[in-house]
Amino acid sequence: MKGRAGRSLLALLVCGLALSCGRSERRSGKATPSAVPPKAPAAALPAVETADVATRARRPDGGPRPVLWIGLDGLDWEILDRLSRAGKMPHWTRLVSTGWSSRITSFVPILSPIVWTTVATGVSPMEHGVLDFQEVDPKSGQKVPISGRSRRVPAVWNLASSAGKKVGVVGWWATHPAEEVNGFFLTDHASPILYDRLPLSGVAWPAALEGGVAQVIARDGRVPPAELSRFIDVPAGEVEQALASGAGMENPIVALSRIVGATRVSHRAARDLYDRNLPDLTMLYLEGTDEIGHVFGSDAPPRLACTPEADFARYGRAVDEYYAVIDRMLGQWMRRAGEDHATLIVQSDHGFKWGADRPCERSSLNWSTAAFWHRLDGVFAAWGERVKPGKSASNLSMFDPAPTVLALLGLAADRRMPGRPVSAAFSDLKPPPRADVASKVQVRRVEAQEMSSAQASEYAKKLLALGYLSGSETRPLAPPGGELPGRTEGAWNNLGLYERESERDLPAARAAFLKALELRPDYHSPMFNLAVLERTAGKDAQAQEWLFRSLAAGHADPPGTLRQWADDYERRGKTREARALAERALREIPANESVAREAALARFRSRDCAGALDALRTFETATRDVETLNALGLFHTCLGEREEAERLFQRSLAMNASQPGVVESLRVVRGGAPPRS
Repeated sequence: MKGRAGRSLLALLVCGLALSCGRSERRSGKATPSAVPPKAPAAALPAVETADVATRARRPDGGPRPVLWIGLDGLDWEILDRLSRAGKMPHWTRLVSTGWSSRITSFVPILSPIVWTTVATGVSPMEHGVLDFQEVDPKSGQKVPISGRSRRVPAVWNLASSAGKKVGVVGWWATHPAEEVNGFFLTDHASPILYDRLPLSGVAWPAALEGGVAQVIARDGRVPPAELSRFIDVPAGEVEQALASGAGMENPIVALSRIVGATRVSHRAARDLYDRNLPDLTMLYLEGTDEIGHVFGSDAPPRLACTPEADFARYGRAVDEYYAVIDRMLGQWMRRAGEDHATLIVQSDHGFKWGADRPCERSSLNWSTAAFWHRLDGVFAAWGERVKPGKSASNLSMFDPAPTVLALLGLAADRRMPGRPVSAAFSDLKPPPRADVASKVQVRRVEAQEMSSAQASEYAKKLLALGYLSGSETRPLAPPGGELPGRTEGAWNNLGLYERESERDLPAARAAFLKALELRPDYHSPMFNLAVLERTAGKDAQAQEWLFRSLAAGHADPPGTLRQWADDYERRGKTREARALAERALREIPANESVAREAALARFRSRDCAGALDALRTFETATRDVETLNALGLFHTCLGEREEAERLFQRSLAMNASQPGVVESLRVVRGGAPPRS
């Protein structure tokens, strides 16, 4: 960017973030990084989603038609349909009823940095190289937040910018430090969800926008305690205490404040910069639609049986109110699409479980189980210029949006992009020409301050609180050397999952899992993935060896894993193997009550009632688990020992009276026929 035109655009960009254009934020020609945002103004300002600008500059009629591309993490049709029926998302209802929509299918592993980089580049994780939430600093071995430096190929915004299109990018995953584009660029480090109190150095292009980002964070990133009463039913004093406590994302009130604040920061920055610069391509990513599910998904209506009524009363409307915020923001983007003859695309990277399929037994915030709350099928919708109303009968692929957007912009797609433009959604969309365009585009990034160990640790804590990492995944590795970031053991494990599940390339998957273990020999996840791989290949003996190695190394939920493994044997008619698996588990994990219970039930299913009782009776005295008591009662009933069975069922009901099946079992042992083994 040179000369008068560059200076003019820079001035517009700075003003676009509501800075005072008469005040300089620069010394010696360089922007001053803002590590600590200034204090918010005393006067309360209306929330950005409720206060759109009255008038704005508009693109002239007859010119190129722009694309507004909004990524909403974890957006799912189930909650959108529920809220639309209830009249709580009127803008979304209008968008879908007058636009085009479809389901879009993701891939394993369903991790945001991986999938959103695929969406932005149009190529597979194997090619783009972003494979984890973290990367390895080549000099220190410290794990730091995943950055754009791990990305090996240009994104759609690079291709458009190099072709002379004006672009604007805000908040997209794995984009720090900012990239030099023909337009503006704000990285994911501007989001207070994961990067609160971390340096803003390198967050923006042009660099002078850093000061404006700090002001937006100060104004929109802090949600006043009184305003949170719209989202939750918690006493004001408790809300104020939580926000002042210094707690992190593990506290639901703090998490809610950061989610709402981060959403507003990204939306305002993108909206105001768009109005000032009118790019040909705008790409905005909002993370909160996924995080609100991880924090409050179990509290959302309809109430789950496992959700305490007190929690439902406190947090039951948080999700609905947050989605109402999103809906108002979508209304503002629909306004701009209509006024500027733009095509608006809204999509997610995966879905989220909002109904009866929400897994009570698996926490949405635990690193080992959070992914079970995701669905492979997400949302894709288009509205505005060139869009034909309708719905697709078949699912799209995550590889389809990139060539679609390039086609809408009249640009060529790279030969390596496997996706196809969604021509059914548009009135005049021609397939883009294919060429070797990516290799000719150079990605340039601004200079950024290196993150300290303490700052990287703060980021890791937030990932831990949201269930993205386990504690062991934050440990440093040996420095890989060179200039580019190294891959974490998690990255190699994720690559193996993609190779195994999406590419069906078992040798490549095995090599990736073994590379993960080379970096960290006690890493249970690739051990388990190797077990699944060997089982897929029909090698049951090798599969069980890796399975028990993973359990010994700390794989989550041993009893649940063993139960699923045994169920798989049963489905394939391998009853003997299922029993042998249970017996081995009993020998190798003798102190685990849940494992012993699964082994005992396996014996019971084999009509060995005495053996079942023998496997579990050692836990009878100390147990506080009704499932153990109920199983013991079942075994005693099977042996005709009705008094013992009655005592155990009564003890179970004393711990939890709401067990209709146990009530019926108690009736049986008091006078009915014993259950058949």
